[in-house]
Amino acid sequence: MNGTAVFNLKNAENGREQAITDGKVRSAGVSCYYMKEIDDFLPKVMRRPVLVQNEIHPYYQDRKVTAHIQRLGIAVQAWYPLGGRGYTEALLGNKILGCIGKKYGKSPAQIVLRWELQNGVAVIPGSGNPEHIKENISLFDFELSGEDMEIIAGLNRDEKHDWY
Repeated sequence: MNGTAVFNLKNAENGREQAITDGKVRSAGVSCYYMKEIDDFLPKVMRRPVLVQNEIHPYYQDRKVTAHIQRLGIAVQAWYPLGGRGYTEALLGNKILGCIGKKYGKSPAQIVLRWELQNGVAVIPGSGNPEHIKENISLFDFELSGEDMEIIAGLNRDEKHDWY
């Protein structure tokens, strides 16, 4: 079974590399690694992670960290791309995102996901709702203008919605 695995910090150094060596996975990523964590981690491993998954959404953009990880040649994936547990409704109800959505004929969720993609951040939004699933994959028939990208960047509140 080849794929990508995400391991926590405790077993990242040995378990991640062993799984790759054993052919159980082709590549692996890590989660909740910021500048210090990734800089401390890389010299300790033979195989750098292919992906770092961090909380990223318009209210918590962490641009400095994302740029640092991307400069290292590591992909960044948004965890909680739509704001996270208990915060999605407030984010998607943001009037600015709603206005931008109307301009493109898209939902606020599509605007957020497209903004993340245009920032070079991978997104895998979760949903069990078939309509939301269709909406979440309909991101490739439009592109946000530079002005709209800057407007959304202005929504940053450094508002982390999880415990770490």
